[in-house]
Amino acid sequence: MYDYCMKRITISVPDEVATKAEHAVAAGDAANVSAYFSRLALREPDWASARAVVAEMVAEIGGLSLSDIAWAEETLGLRSPVLAAT
Repeated sequence: MYDYCMKRITISVPDEVATKAEHAVAAGDAANVSAYFSRLALREPDWASARAVVAEMVAEIGGLSLSDIAWAEETLGLRSPVLAAT
């Protein structure tokens, strides 16, 4: 059942993802496919907001040096396009 604060959208997903959602519904793990995807989305962190907070913090300290970025990337096991270009 839809309530007043829900928005209807259409998404496309790979067949195997749709099948997984349908299996969850058939097993009683979700009321319907929409509920299945809603639950997944609610559990996922809001990465856009997190990036905005980090960007604001970085701006407040005057930015990051390349050595700061390199340390963070090494610690996290990442490689940024900024350092890859140098």
